[in-house]
Amino acid sequence: MIRINVTIEVKSEVRAQVMELLREMSELSRQEKGCIGYEILENNRLDNVLMIIETWENETLLAVHKGSDHFVRIIPRVRELATEMCSQKFTDMAAVNEAIVGRRSVRNYAPDKVCVETIERLLRAAMYAPSVKDRRPWEFFVIEEREHLDVLAGTLPEGLALRTAPVAILVCCNTRQAGLDGGNWPQELGASVQNLMLQAYGEKLGTTWVGIYPQMHRVHQVKTLFHLSSEFVPFAVVAIGRSADEQSTVPERYDPSKIHFITR
Repeated sequence: MIRINVTIEVKSEVRAQVMELLREMSELSRQEKGCIGYEILENNRLDNVLMIIETWENETLLAVHKGSDHFVRIIPRVRELATEMCSQKFTDMAAVNEAIVGRRSVRNYAPDKVCVETIERLLRAAMYAPSVKDRRPWEFFVIEEREHLDVLAGTLPEGLALRTAPVAILVCCNTRQAGLDGGNWPQELGASVQNLMLQAYGEKLGTTWVGIYPQMHRVHQVKTLFHLSSEFVPFAVVAIGRSADEQSTVPERYDPSKIHFITR
């Protein structure tokens, strides 16, 4: 599998024109053999930044795509309109099984910053978790300031990893979205956090899940620390970054004795 992330910077006067071209490109590319995904993203913080995230089965089919009529027609025009356009290619992204088996909690991080495009990809994965009645009651707060990370590390007993992590994601439940019968939100947010961590593994980043809910004193402490409004319930914080240490081999965890078939 091949992932290509293309970042495009545009001026405001041509932004709509570029978006129209990219939407056409996405629609036509998705119809091609070997296209697993072709998404156009808009940066919610920077109006002048757009992004293409495309995934292909293999190099051969990617080469066919690059020779297609729509690629030859549209991409050069986008380059002409853009002030800057750069791409990153990932050919060794972790398969799902590899990510599930290989992911380990990282306690010590290198100081390398995690770029906003990567953070957005992690959160995009998080938002594809299953949700009852498609309510999606999650909210995410990105914490990058060293002062906030250190205070949070001192607040949460298992938060030592936050002292070296360059960024962390505070995952909260929006109780207004969860609804009056929204008793399943802890499971929904748990699935969301798992998605985020598996995506991070695929991006060659380490993570640590630091629990908050259901310890209500911790919930109150974090709400107070970040001045969160009443509808937000802090669920967990995820430390993210490149591991500073060599990761140990994951021991075998499959245990057939834990499996029970219920028969008639």
